[in-house]
Amino acid sequence: MSNPINNTVFDSRDLIEYKEELENDILDAYIDWAENHNEYKEEETEELEIPDSFDEIEFLNEESFIVTCSDLIEEYEDIEDFCEELENNSSDFKYGESIIHESYFEEYCEDFCRDCGYIADNTPAIIENNIDWAGIAEDMKIDYAEVEYNGETYYIR
Repeated sequence: MSNPINNTVFDSRDLIEYKEELENDILDAYIDWAENHNEYKEEETEELEIPDSFDEIEFLNEESFIVTCSDLIEEYEDIEDFCEELENNSSDFKYGESIIHESYFEEYCEDFCRDCGYIADNTPAIIENNIDWAGIAEDMKIDYAEVEYNGETYYIR
């Protein structure tokens, strides 16, 4: 799975799945690294434990592993922080919540209003073309939390 974060809207469950995939990638890399370490270590060097799960990894003390997988670990830590902040701001994060990029929020609000039936399908163009979607989006922000990730703003309910 590729990183689901985009400049429109994505589902929190996809982000959780991506975070778990990164955990598995780090676990696999650590197991390979630890097995290699154990195979080629000097006699006086202590063997590394081979973990069964991501939570058992003790790579924080293994500087050479961190250097080897620094990009992967950095991405994981960024995603983990983002997930934590989103979860702190949305009780439904684990169950599926839309995460909307700031640049798409106005369009998202328009779609939301249409989906909820606030704008009828037969609304005359003279009215529909004069709806202040920017103002509506600004008013709807009161129901959303604002979360930053890599210098970008996202909204979650």
